[in-house]
Amino acid sequence: MATKTIHITLPNELNGYIERKIKGGRYSDVSEVVREALRQMEATELASELEQFERAFAGGHNRRETEQDIRRVEEAVKAGRGA
Repeated sequence: MATKTIHITLPNELNGYIERKIKGGRYSDVSEVVREALRQMEATELASELEQFERAFAGGHNRRETEQDIRRVEEAVKAGRGA
């Protein structure tokens, strides 16, 4: 996997949180903590999109999709992505 170095500025509270995670032994450095946080953020967003998609189609297993169904799904996906 290709990588890119970035520089970020964090408030003292978040920096302290990262340091505690490293001292706790679960992570070896700041990069590991940030990568894990971003992975969790992405997983949460994807789970939310899936939940919205499932809600949009709830109860529709025994019938064909209508134009209204398709619009509800499109709106749910857009809402989940902040579009």
